[in-house]
Amino acid sequence: MIGLDTTAIIDFFRGNERIKAFLQSNREPLAATTLSYAELFFGLNPQDQKHALEGNYYREFFNKMYHINLTPEACEEAAKMFWELKKEGKEISQFDCMIAASFLIMGVRKILTANVKHFERIKKMQVVRY
Repeated sequence: MIGLDTTAIIDFFRGNERIKAFLQSNREPLAATTLSYAELFFGLNPQDQKHALEGNYYREFFNKMYHINLTPEACEEAAKMFWELKKEGKEISQFDCMIAASFLIMGVRKILTANVKHFERIKKMQVVRY
């Protein structure tokens, strides 16, 4: 299974040719976290009609996707990950740590992202580029 990072979902929505080609050739199941769902909606102004349409797309997209929820175990793993990376001077956002930890706790070891710089810092996670 391959986990989709928020940037991958946004790039697919925007018609990025590289991710479209990857997804067309991919044979592995895909998953997304509820954290990405939250991250997407934090970026949308509900008063903006364009954003409302984008929100409809994300709702439909997530309805077709295998969901991985944030669990207490993933929260603890994310916090450990955050502090370990901070200690090494390789800090990434707390959202990215929670997304990665949610995948890892559920046994998903691959993440599809254009945000390679952040996720390659996580030793247990294999970054899949598009």
